[in-house]
Amino acid sequence: METPSTTSAPGSYNANEVAAATAAIEGYKKASGTEIVFYQKVSIGTGSQAGNPWLQELPDPVSKATWDNYALISMKKAEELGIKLDSDYEYYPGKPVIEITIGKNKVELPILVLPGMNADTMAIAVGYGRSEAMGVTAAGVGKNVYGFTGYNGSTVDSYVTGAAATNLNKKYKIAQTQIHNSYEDRTEVIRETTLATFKKDPNVIPEYRKELAEEYYNNSNGDFRNATLYPQHDQPGIKWGMSIDMNACFGCGACVVACTAENNVSVVGKREVLRYHDMNWLRIDRYFISDKENPDNLKGVVFQPMLCQHCDNAPCENVCPVAATNHSSEGLNQMAYNRCIGTRYCAQNCPFKVRRFNWSEYMKAGSFPDNQDQQVVGKLDNVVFQMNDDLTRMVLNPDVTVRARGVMEKCTFCIQKLQASKLDAKKENRMLKDGDAKTACQTACSADAIVFGNAHDKESQLMKVRNDNPQRGYYVLEQLHVLPNVTYLAKVRNTEEIIESGHSDSEAHKEESHKAESTLPSAPKTEEAQH
Repeated sequence: METPSTTSAPGSYNANEVAAATAAIEGYKKASGTEIVFYQKVSIGTGSQAGNPWLQELPDPVSKATWDNYALISMKKAEELGIKLDSDYEYYPGKPVIEITIGKNKVELPILVLPGMNADTMAIAVGYGRSEAMGVTAAGVGKNVYGFTGYNGSTVDSYVTGAAATNLNKKYKIAQTQIHNSYEDRTEVIRETTLATFKKDPNVIPEYRKELAEEYYNNSNGDFRNATLYPQHDQPGIKWGMSIDMNACFGCGACVVACTAENNVSVVGKREVLRYHDMNWLRIDRYFISDKENPDNLKGVVFQPMLCQHCDNAPCENVCPVAATNHSSEGLNQMAYNRCIGTRYCAQNCPFKVRRFNWSEYMKAGSFPDNQDQQVVGKLDNVVFQMNDDLTRMVLNPDVTVRARGVMEKCTFCIQKLQASKLDAKKENRMLKDGDAKTACQTACSADAIVFGNAHDKESQLMKVRNDNPQRGYYVLEQLHVLPNVTYLAKVRNTEEIIESGHSDSEAHKEESHKAESTLPSAPKTEEAQH
């Protein structure tokens, strides 16, 4: 048999196409003044999805804002407009409002400042400002900016030049689900580095994890997992786990919507999001990576999907007075809704802040505006009451219960799907295979960033991902020893920058601790202290 040739003829080069592209670029209108770029949000699109409350309440991947459109401006433009980027701007929902003028058209919009933007470019999302004909969800949400776009003879331009902006010295509340933009060197939560740094020192993460394990091992009579006051959970069969690759995740939010649809997660409206009463079981935390000296020098963005970590040593389970939250033999942190009395102790004790409390009857069929407790809950948006209609309630998943007011809820690893996969295998008289059980977020992820499976099955895709990536795999807040069942793979930015640390994170921690101790006043040496 003749061996096929592995060589191929080189491709031909055509300079005409390059010349045509260059001519097209040179033919663009020259910018004068500020340029406005009109874009489609991943949720609303052109506006065709403006009537979907799941998508209106989906946080934007970058701005983390819901229920509005706004003008995204640069830090330099904010300085020109006299907008102070202080703690008041960052932490309070009221954002400065500017008036944008293009020719005879004007529009007032709140602003959000993003690092790394071009100094004279603003960005505004289209698809907002719909009338009541679009439904109660879309009515009056945001401003319609389609009137600013122009027709060039063949298509609609998605940008316009010569815009002027004026600070109106008033504010408008934007409902954001995240207001801190940097992880502030908290590497216990976010692990990110550059490719050059990773090549230079690839074992930073495993060395840190090894030192943590040894520290617990030495303080727990030689048993790492039993370094706790509470007994270890027996898990003789399946143990469900998840791995999330932050290199692959680009923050689209498909997993968030899938989780909402699959698990009957409530839409609460803008007023509740403003009070941080949003109900999404799965959120995507976004962090900007910039120079400390120059925050506008944006080097990268990290997206971290955050859900219940299903800890084996879960701190939420220890404080529930009625055992509403408990641990299953399959490694799941469970919620018994009809047992919960709403103390919210579990949410207080959760270091990942992934538990959600039902402040109102968001989706009960018998809950109407007249029987809402407005004094305790406060005024709710009309969109909340959509789920009281028989037609709208047909969107609910019949396999998942609808939670009542006053109970805690959170990610369950789609336990209804896990049970269904086990029942299918039982009916077919076979063992459960890897890949039979999938969570909604895993199914929706177009980047395959989420892998789910049985951690006790050494041949499962989950364990292959974990075993093949020992230098990037880590657990969030691992030093707390809550023993999560969700692994993260660190983000590696493809740049040649070398991040100099000089030592591992654990060594840096020890050094800083030593410095801190050396600055404290010496305690008097009593006889008891000496012994």
